[in-house]
Amino acid sequence: IYGGSEGICESTIYSDWSVCSKTCGGGIQFRYRTHSEEPVETRPCPTATTCAEQCVVEFGWASDVTIVASDLDSPRDLAFHPEPGVHLGSYSEGRTFHPSEGEELWVANGNNHSISIIASLGTEYQTTISRLDRGYYHYMNNITALSFNTVKDSNRNPNQDSFNYFAVCNDNLNDYIGAKEPNYFMGPTLYDTDVVNKPGRKNTVNRMGEDCANRPFDQCFFLHADMLHESPACIGIAHDPEEDTAYGTVYWAFDATGDNSGDGGQLVRFDFSQPHGPGSMDHSIASVRRYPEVKLYRDGNREGGSHHAGMVVHPTKRILFVANPGKGSVTAVHIDSGRYSRTAREEYPIFSNRLPSFEYSIYECVEQEETFVDGLDHPTGVALSKDGTRLFVAERGGRILALEVDSGAVLQTIDLSPLGYTSIGGLAVSPTYGSLYFVDMDTNHVGKIDPARFNDGECSYQSRVDPSFQTSLASAKFNVNVECGEDTFSVTRDYTCQVDGTIPNGTLFEQVHTDTGYASDDPDVQSMAGMDAAAALLANRTDCGYESDLNFDALLLGGYYCHACLPRNHGSSCDAGGTCANVQWRGFTCDNEFYVDYDYEDGSSEPTLVVSSL
Repeated sequence: IYGGSEGICESTIYSDWSVCSKTCGGGIQFRYRTHSEEPVETRPCPTATTCAEQCVVEFGWASDVTIVASDLDSPRDLAFHPEPGVHLGSYSEGRTFHPSEGEELWVANGNNHSISIIASLGTEYQTTISRLDRGYYHYMNNITALSFNTVKDSNRNPNQDSFNYFAVCNDNLNDYIGAKEPNYFMGPTLYDTDVVNKPGRKNTVNRMGEDCANRPFDQCFFLHADMLHESPACIGIAHDPEEDTAYGTVYWAFDATGDNSGDGGQLVRFDFSQPHGPGSMDHSIASVRRYPEVKLYRDGNREGGSHHAGMVVHPTKRILFVANPGKGSVTAVHIDSGRYSRTAREEYPIFSNRLPSFEYSIYECVEQEETFVDGLDHPTGVALSKDGTRLFVAERGGRILALEVDSGAVLQTIDLSPLGYTSIGGLAVSPTYGSLYFVDMDTNHVGKIDPARFNDGECSYQSRVDPSFQTSLASAKFNVNVECGEDTFSVTRDYTCQVDGTIPNGTLFEQVHTDTGYASDDPDVQSMAGMDAAAALLANRTDCGYESDLNFDALLLGGYYCHACLPRNHGSSCDAGGTCANVQWRGFTCDNEFYVDYDYEDGSSEPTLVVSSL
C-alpha cells in the first residue's frame, strides 16, 4: 500500500478494514492508503453490542443530591471562579466575605438577568450575593451561559492577560426585554472580575459610575470590558484555553439564529483581541469567525425551547464538545482545523464595526464528529472531569451521563428526575475536589452530586477503547504522514471539502446601525474620546414604541442608563416607586434612595444625622 510503481503518495490500494474503535456501543472502522487526496475511509461498525453499566467516582454506585443554593431565578448555567476573592474581596456592598474559605461558584439567572455569586462554597461562611450590569437589558438580557478564562500561567504580558475574565451568552435578539423590535445586534459580553487587584479600573461601579473598589459600601454593578454582536439568541459559550493570542480572549459560542434561514444555528468563534475596557465602546479590534458547517439546533423556539446548550474545550485534545439539543446529540469539533473561506460581511450584514481592523470571516472544512454521542433526550449542560478523561452530559429531563472522552462510550448514568429535577441546565466540576454541580431551572436550585461511600477500587471502569484499533491508527497515521506529508492523515476530515473563496467587494459594508453611531466612519465614535455626540441629543425623545424609529442602542452610545424609553425596574434601576435621573456618560440617581451618615459639625462632640439623596 506504500506508493510502489504508482508513485509517491499515489497509491490506489486500500488496507484491510481495522477492528472497531470501541469494545462495545458502536464505533467506527477505517482503512487507508498512501494517497494525498483521500487517504482514509471510515464506516460505522457493523454490529454494536450494549455496554454494561460501570462506575465513575463522581456518581458512585448510588448517589444523592445536596442543595447548595435555592431561591435563584431560572438559573441556566454555572461556573467556578478561578481565583476566589478577587472580585468580592473581604468586604463588598456592606457585607463581609471570607475569600480564603472555600470555592466560589457563579450562577447565571435568566429571568432577572443577573449573576448570583456563591462565596465560600460549602463552608460555614457560605453566602450568596446577586450582581447585575446597569445596562442589563442589553448586556445581560436573558443570560443563558457563562465561562471563565481559567488559564493562570499563560506567560502573557500581565497587562494583557485576561485571566479571571468571563463572558456571558444572551438568548435574545436585542429587543430590550420585549420593549423594542429586534435588530439582531447581539452577542457575548466580556467582563473582568478582578476588583481587588485593579483599583481604579472600574470593573465594578455604583449607580453613578464610581469605582466600587473605593466605595465597597455601595451597591455594585458589573461594567463590561467588551462586547461583540454576531450571535443573537446565543445559548452556549466556552472559553478557549489556547495560549497563542496576546490577550487570551477567545470564546466559542452557540448562535441559534445561524443565517436566519430557519435551518438551525452555527458555531461562532469570538476573539475580543484587544478588549476596549470598562467605559469604552470601541469594537474595531476583534476577530469573529463563523463555521456554518457546524450545524447546531435548539429544540423548539426561543420561548419554549432549550435555554442552555453546554460547551467545553478539552485543553490538550483541542476538541470542543457542544450539546446539540435539537439533534439529541453532542458534537465534537476539532477547533484548530478549518480554513479561511471568505468575508462574512456580505452574508451576515450585522456586525460590530466597519473598520478593516475588525475581522469577520467564514471558515470552512472544519473537522468534526457530528454525533460524538447521540440518542440523547434534550441534552443541555456539559462538563469535563477534573482529569479530563470523562465528559458529563445532562439531559433536561433529569438524567446525567458520564462518557469516556477517548471513545464516546457511556460509562454510567444517573437519573435525578425522582428527586424533582426535570429542567437541568448547566454543569460544572469543582476544580479543587472534582465534584459535579448542576442547576435546575424550575426548582431554582444549585445541586451537588454526592456519591455513596465506596471502598478503594470498588468504583472503577474499564476503557471502551479497543487497544488494537489504537495500534492500527497510530501505524496508519505514521505511514501516511511519512510519505504524504505531516497532518495528511485524519479519520475526522472530509477530504472532499473545498472552501468557497468568494471575493469581497464594496457592498460588504452595509449595516443596520446607520442611526446609532456604531456604523460611523469616524473611528473615534466608539471610544472614550468620541462617544456619539448626536446620540447625546436624545434626552427628550419619547417615541418609545416597539416599531418607532428610535434605535435604543443609540441611547447606550449617548451615555444613557436612565431614559424614558429604556426598560426600568427590572432589577437594576430604582427600587419600586422611585424615579431615576440620568447623569450623562456616568450613570443615574434615584429619588427614593438616600445615603445616611453622621457628621460632626463645628467640632461638636455630638454627631448630627445627615441624610442625602443618592
